[in-house]
Order: sequence, then structure tokens, then C-alpha cells
Amino acid sequence: MTHTIRAWVAALTAALLCLLALAGPLAGSALARQADGESVRGKVFNEFLENDRTVREPVPGVSVAVTEPGGTAVGQAVTDDEGSYEIAVPAPGQYLLVLDEATLPDGVAVAAEPASRSVTINPGQRLVGNFFLGEDTRKVASAWDRLPQSIFDGLFFGIIIAVAAVGLSLIYGTTGLSNFAHSEMVTFGAVMAWVANRTWGMHLLLAAPFAVACGLAAGWAFDKGVWAPLRKRRVGLTSQMIASIGLALFFRYLIQYLFGPRTESYGQYQNQTNPIELGPISFPPRVLSSIVVCLVVLGGVAFFLLRTRFGKAVRAVSDNPDLASATGINTGRIISIVWILGGGLAALGGVLVGLDQKVSWDRGAAILLLMFAAITLGGLGSAFAALVGSLVIGLAVELSAWLFPDYIDLKRTGALIVLILVLLVRPQGILGQRERIG
Repeated sequence: MTHTIRAWVAALTAALLCLLALAGPLAGSALARQADGESVRGKVFNEFLENDRTVREPVPGVSVAVTEPGGTAVGQAVTDDEGSYEIAVPAPGQYLLVLDEATLPDGVAVAAEPASRSVTINPGQRLVGNFFLGEDTRKVASAWDRLPQSIFDGLFFGIIIAVAAVGLSLIYGTTGLSNFAHSEMVTFGAVMAWVANRTWGMHLLLAAPFAVACGLAAGWAFDKGVWAPLRKRRVGLTSQMIASIGLALFFRYLIQYLFGPRTESYGQYQNQTNPIELGPISFPPRVLSSIVVCLVVLGGVAFFLLRTRFGKAVRAVSDNPDLASATGINTGRIISIVWILGGGLAALGGVLVGLDQKVSWDRGAAILLLMFAAITLGGLGSAFAALVGSLVIGLAVELSAWLFPDYIDLKRTGALIVLILVLLVRPQGILGQRERIG
């Protein structure tokens, strides 16, 4: 049986290699884009009036940085004697261009435009981003003005986490396994959609269903090749969890080797400059489309669990596997269905995360802890609890950034603090049920 497990792992690895190999030389395409030289360049001027005419003097020694929308640093430069700077970016997409006001000389402030602004960089573009200093005439939004946008961003982030976390919760409910390899299913979905979209030329509306199909197939293959044999040999859950960590690390770095360390973007909908504005809330049209997709998918999962025969069997196995088996339910078949469904949902979550934050080799690993926090906070083993927990976690992440804007890199810590506080009051989670002990 051990030989069988090794053979299946080898087959899964070979299948992943073949899928990515069909995409062509990914590293070569990445190098080609690097040769295009996407970057942000510009100058920092001190602008003032002298004898009724405008004078612009270059300001050296000013620090300018480029970050991803989530706050991750991309690059940084310091202006030279001519006030010039240039920062290379890893790929086309949306970034934040930030001027460090602490490095400005005395008596000089940012003028009409803000010290940070969102920029959209197209393939091969060397975007010009100048800063003009002088008298500060900005209208700075207060923290309370930014609160509605932070709440909206938190709910949106939470609903995307929910799509990926529901499968993780169902797997835990039916098998008791904390599957750390679920994160690589998320990454796999994002990468396969990118391969189909950017390498094979499929539109994203076709590439996304293809990625979901790949996730469904991968979920079935992992169950048949790894987890079903381990369950048949009655391997303990702790050992299975450790095996999932090993698989996660193996496939994570295999994807990094094949896909590359760069951050990539889809060919459609990534760079939208026509935001939808609803009062104090602003978002690109793709966000609205993603929300609709999430609601439809989560509604479909709810209908499956509540109204279909297989869905009711899944709930029965989650509640009591032994009793479900005694009543004639084929628990092995139900668990296989859950693995297939979990793989598809993880892949779809990966596509949505990639559309919102771009595609990278560790995209799933970056939200793995948040997915576990969501299903634990909501109540382990329940798909509906995973949704509630995901929304709370998404809000906690964004509200942490709202409360502490100077420590945006630590915003996910706020989600874990909320998790601890809720579990101290309600150990079974928000929608969980108390368990009898003894």
C-alpha cells in the first residue's frame, strides 16, 4: 500500500508537470516581459513662484517606493541630484506609488496631489510619476471618511476567502483532517487560469472554468491517490496532517520552480481605470463581478447541502460518520465527492484572488492561515459557519489596516487577535455547537 501511495504521488507530480509544460517555457515568457522593462520613473520637484513665474527645482535625496495594493513592497529608490528616480515593477498591474514625506527637506511639503497614489502599469510601460512639492493644499480624508471603504474591502476579501475555505471546512467535517495542502489547490487554480489565459490565449471567462475543472480533477486525484489509501490503512489524523504539510511544501516549491517567482496578471479585467462609485465607496467593475460569482457559487453550495440527496449525505457524514455508515450511506463515496468539490472551490478561490491581487506561486499559502482562522472562528466542520467566519476575518484584516495605517504589513495579525478573543468567549466558534466531554 505504501508503494501505491508513492506511485500516486509520482503520478500527481507528473500530471502537474505535464499541465505546466504544455504552457510552454513559462520562464522564457517571464524573461521576455522583464525585457519589456515595466517600471515607474519620474522626478520630484519643488515648485514655487519667483517674479510671477513658476520655478521647478529638483529635490534630491527623497525616498519613493512602489507597493502592491495590499501593502507588500515592490521596490524603492532615492532621487538623484536631478530629482530623478526609477523603480522596476515585477509585472503589469495596479500599484501604489508612495513618496516618503519623512525624507523631504525642511520647509517643503507635498502640494496639491497626495504623497501616495494608485497607478496602473500596462505591459512594457515605463510609467511617469512626478511629484510636485511646495505649499500643502491637500484635502486629507479622515479615518472616519475611509471607514466605509475599509468595511466594503473587508467584506469583499471575506467572501473570496469563504469560497476557498468552504471546501476546507467540508473536508475537515467529513474526514477530521486539517488539510494544509489546500493552499496549493488555491494556487493551482490561479496558475492554471493564468496558463490558459496568457499562454494558450483563452479569454479569462473560459480560462476560469478550465481552472475549476483542473481543481475538481486534482481533488479527485489527491483523494484516490493519497488520502483514501491512508484512511484505508487507518493512519491517524495527526500523521495525515503532517503528510498534508509535506505535500503542501513539495507542490508549493514545484509550482515556484515551474511558474517562476514573479507576480503575474491576467490578460483581461486586471487593469480597470473606470471605478464604480457608491457614495464614499469606490471599486473597479471586476469587484462587482467577483461578488456576483461568489454569491452564486456559495448559494449553489448551500442548495447542494440542503436540498440534494448527496448534500444531505455529506451533512450526515459530517455530523456522525459511523452512524451515517450504519444507515447505509457510502461514506467513502461521500468523502470522494467532498474532495472533488473542495478542489473545485479552492481553484475558483484561487482565480478570484489572482484577479484581485494578481497571480504568484505562493498566493494560496498567503491566505492559508486566514482560511483556517475562518473555519475555526465560524465553527469547525460547517460550510455555513465557514462563510460567517470568513466575513469576520475579512473585516478584521481590513479594519486592522484602518486602525493602524502605519503598520499595514501587520494587518492580518488583527484577524488572529479577533479569533483568539472570540474563542475565549465561545470556544466552539460563532455557529459551532458545544461538545459533551465524558
